[in-house]
Amino acid sequence: MTVGTWLLALMLQGAAPAPRVDIPVKLGVNVTSDTVTVGQRFIAIIRVHAPKGATIEFPTASDSASTASATATQLLGKPAIQSVPDTTGTTMSAAYRLAAWDIGLQGFGLPDVVVRLKGQTGYVSLADRGVFVKSVLPEDSTLRVPKPPRQPIVVPAFNWRPWLIALAALVLAAIIWRVWVWYRRRQLAPVDPFTAAEREFARIEAIGLIQTGEPERHAALMSDVMRAYLTARVSDIEPSDTSSELLAAAPEIHLAAKGLGELLWRTDLIKFAGLRVTPDEAEKLGAAARGIVRTVEDHLLAEEEAMEAKVAA
Repeated sequence: MTVGTWLLALMLQGAAPAPRVDIPVKLGVNVTSDTVTVGQRFIAIIRVHAPKGATIEFPTASDSASTASATATQLLGKPAIQSVPDTTGTTMSAAYRLAAWDIGLQGFGLPDVVVRLKGQTGYVSLADRGVFVKSVLPEDSTLRVPKPPRQPIVVPAFNWRPWLIALAALVLAAIIWRVWVWYRRRQLAPVDPFTAAEREFARIEAIGLIQTGEPERHAALMSDVMRAYLTARVSDIEPSDTSSELLAAAPEIHLAAKGLGELLWRTDLIKFAGLRVTPDEAEKLGAAARGIVRTVEDHLLAEEEAMEAKVAA
């Protein structure tokens, strides 16, 4: 059921003959609630039926007496006025949103509805229509017996000693564990850069970032392992070097490892420009980083063997 149909049904239920005026009309008034509380908003739907050809003018503001009183019924906003289809005459309705601020039977505070027909003017009074407003206060507060006071809440003293001992034991255990990890790392023999890079490559591939929807992270991590290897293996390359500085610092490595510049450029776009890549492209970039490490290692080993043979000769 639409809002217009609902309003029409309410108006038809509340329709009743109005007091006699110069022009024969019928007045129907329906309120959403017969009884409201102080300040509660309610809707008054007013319907007027007049002969064919008549014009009906509903008030759009409260009357002067209502606006002068602070406790009078207050009109909230503008009324919703609409024409109702009627084959026997002219019918219009208006929905007013109101709020009453005094108790007892309260009028709407609206002036008369004006009806015009063939040069005559009639008035439909709304003075005898209103709503009953009840107070929100109890009928007699002196008859209410207050509840006895509750017993005070006793908060027992909290013993912090066991918790402090447990915290100290936890901190001590963490310190011992860190010392043990540091000792174990110092006992481990150092690993050459190529072996370390191969281990990192295998670890990253085992994570399966490409399969879990993170191809960009896979390519970036593989590129970082390659850069770490070049930094450790080539003395002219620093960890803080940019891609351009890395290529300029080791031109012979750049010549030996084909595609190094392209790989660095693509991975820089992934890490710093948010470039998105497909899983296949990420796998190719990772494989290229691993291949460059092997190519550079072979190249450096060949140079070292040649140098050793020359010294031995």
